[in-house]
Amino acid sequence: MKKALIYAAALCGISWIAALVFHLTTGFTGSEGGLDAIGQYRKFAMFYMFLPAIVALIFRALEGRGTVSRPHALRVKLSFGNDPMLKFRPRWSWLVGILIVPAWVALSIAISSLFAEVVGMKEGTLALAAASGAANLTEEAMAGYDMLTDGMMLAITLLSGLFAGVTINALFTFGEEYGWRAYMVDALRGKKFLPSALLIGLVWGLWHFPLILMGHNNYPNRPVGVAAMVLFCVLAGIVELYFVCKSGTMWPAVFIHGVINAIAGIGVIMIPAGNALLTGMTGLAGAGATLVVIALLWLYDRHISRDNIFGSTLGHSLNRANPEE
Repeated sequence: MKKALIYAAALCGISWIAALVFHLTTGFTGSEGGLDAIGQYRKFAMFYMFLPAIVALIFRALEGRGTVSRPHALRVKLSFGNDPMLKFRPRWSWLVGILIVPAWVALSIAISSLFAEVVGMKEGTLALAAASGAANLTEEAMAGYDMLTDGMMLAITLLSGLFAGVTINALFTFGEEYGWRAYMVDALRGKKFLPSALLIGLVWGLWHFPLILMGHNNYPNRPVGVAAMVLFCVLAGIVELYFVCKSGTMWPAVFIHGVINAIAGIGVIMIPAGNALLTGMTGLAGAGATLVVIALLWLYDRHISRDNIFGSTLGHSLNRANPEE
C-alpha cells in the first residue's frame, strides 16, 4: 500500500506541474482558443498519457528491478526482466472485455435518453458541426454519404472504432495502463480486489483533474466535471481490473481503455444537445451503465465462473491466472 501511495503522489505531483506549465505557457483554457490551441492541447494530452508509464519505469529502476546495458556505443537499453503483467498471451477474456464496450456505450446512450434527445448519426453530426461553426463544410462532406443510412454510419463508426481501439489508441492507453493496471496492481498484490480497484480508480480520476479544468470532456461546470470524471474512473477501473485479474496481464485494460476512447464519441454524436455531466460515458448516464456492467460481472464471477475475483486478493487472482509464475 505504501509503495502504491508514494507512486500515486509522485505521479500526480509531476503530472499536475506539467499541466500547470502547459497552461501558463500557452494560456489554454478550452476549445474556444481556436484550432491552433486545440492542436497544442492534443499534443500535450498525448504526452500526458505517457506520464504514468514514465514515472512507473523510473520507480522500477530505483527499486533495482531494472537493468541497464549498452548494446551499442550510442544506445542504452533499460529492461525489467520477466514481468508477468506485460506478457502478451491472448485469451478469450480479452475479447469478452473488448466486446463489452459497445454494449456498455449503448447502455449509456439508452440511459442518456432520460436526460436529452437521442438522434441519428447524420443529424447528430450536422448538429455538432453547426454548433462548432462548420455546418456548411459538414453538409458538403455529408453529401457523399446520401446512400448511407444511420445504421450503416453507426456500424462503420463502431467497426472503425474497435479497430482503432486495439491498435493506435492502445499505444497511448498503454502509457496510462502500465501505471494503473501494472505498477499499482503489482504494488497492491496482497490487498483485496475491490479496495484496490477503488484506490487505483480514485488516483486515475484525480490524475485527470487539470485536464478537466482545461475543458477536457466539455463539462459545462468544470469543478463538478472533476467529480464526474473521478466517479467514472473509479467505476470503470473495477471493470478493467476484473479483466486484468481474469487474464493475469494488463493488456485487457489497455484494449478496453482504447476502445472506450474510440467509440464513446458515438454518444456525443447521437446526443448533440446533451449535458456532459448527465449524458455520455463520463456523465451520470455512463456511471449508471457502468454499475450495470459491474453487477453483471459480479453475478458471473460468483455464480457461473466461481473465480471469486471480487472476493480475492489481487495476488491470488493473478497467480491463478498465471499458474506457472
